Amino acid sequence: MRTDPELLSRVVPTSRREAEEVYRALDGGRLPDESVLRTHVLDHHPIASAPPLRLGPAQPPAGFHERRVYRVLFAKDLRAEQVTSLRTAWRTPAGGTSASAASGRLDTGADQVTWELRRVGNHLTWCLDVTVLLTTDAAEAVGATLSYLTNVLRQHGLIPVTTERFS
Repeated sequence: MRTDPELLSRVVPTSRREAEEVYRALDGGRLPDESVLRTHVLDHHPIASAPPLRLGPAQPPAGFHERRVYRVLFAKDLRAEQVTSLRTAWRTPAGGTSASAASGRLDTGADQVTWELRRVGNHLTWCLDVTVLLTTDAAEAVGATLSYLTNVLRQHGLIPVTTERFS
């Protein structure tokens, strides 16, 4: 999808509700559940199982028992006003980092989540790098936060392609 401009121009992110409305309007009836829809996507490429690649120090900072780094890669592109909207929504400090288009931070209790949205691959695609510092065993909160951030970017027009855990 990322390398086929014609296909990419026709693919747009949408909510489940919007997809159901369009499907119904096209006389498709009721949109099947997600588990059924996934059976129609047969171009599955399994990823080799390996320990996560360690980026950064092996030990988490003082006060945390675990450090995790995730990267979500996206297809499509963002317009300047969409980046500005994300910077405002995520309260990205003025100036930010030179590599980051938008960034944010969330403290959930004593756990800490920070993220940066930036271009990668010689400006061919966007990625969201998420660093999680855990003091608790609230690993389920990590998945929920990754889903939330991915959905925010989907609503801004990006299409998530893959999520990798690096450490």
